[in-house]
Amino acid sequence: MDILLPHELAALPTWIGMTICIAVPVALALVLGRIMYALFTATEFQANAVVGAVKYGFVVEIYAVVAALTLVGAWDIFQTARDTLQKEASGLYMLALAVDTYDGPTMVGTRQEMRAAIRDYAGAVTQRDWPAMQAGVPSGGSDAAFQHMTRVFLDVEGERNAQQTLQQQTSNWLAQVAEARIARLSVQSRTLSGLIWMLVLTVSVAVIAFQWFFGGASAAMHVAMAAVIAVIVGSVLIVSIKLAFPYVGDPPLLTPAPFLAMMDLR
Repeated sequence: MDILLPHELAALPTWIGMTICIAVPVALALVLGRIMYALFTATEFQANAVVGAVKYGFVVEIYAVVAALTLVGAWDIFQTARDTLQKEASGLYMLALAVDTYDGPTMVGTRQEMRAAIRDYAGAVTQRDWPAMQAGVPSGGSDAAFQHMTRVFLDVEGERNAQQTLQQQTSNWLAQVAEARIARLSVQSRTLSGLIWMLVLTVSVAVIAFQWFFGGASAAMHVAMAAVIAVIVGSVLIVSIKLAFPYVGDPPLLTPAPFLAMMDLR
């Protein structure tokens, strides 16, 4: 399965994505139940109950392992993306705070240029990088703005000891922003591969389908249990998808709010 399908599901509004990921497994479970009851008799189901239950337990264990690995991997992607975003935003915030250190009437233009460079970079991130990140495609839209901001802060000549000392720390903040920026732009390459999503989907379908190879005392109870299992499977899928694509969705788990705030810097 290509990675396009989970990306498209993540891009849907949350309630629509949840509805699809839960309704489709439930519908699949009910349809398979009707088909199985039409093909086999209650006696055949009962005869296969013991062996079927053992085999189903094996399938469930495989699903549990695959689901756990997928959730852990998706959570790691989300957590890394969140930490990266915070790191980049905090670096910009410290640069913004450092601007006022370059005080004095002779450095009015320098302060204005610094604030403008931060605003331009924040604007490039929100207006150019973010749409590309949501679409899952590479982006270099903020390259020029970042290079300009770097030159503005590194090329300034301090007039006082405090300004000269601050310049040493400024380079560290710029390096922090650069490192976080590269990590943010490469988050798409860290997402779970299409093969993993194919494995998750295959095992999920197997869990839903395999339970019908053995029956219970009550067909209605068996159908109800199948529906509950399908809801669990669908819930695992939607949570994994949302975590694996943190910049995608309506609303997304991660937003450009910190950069929007920097665009108002004056």
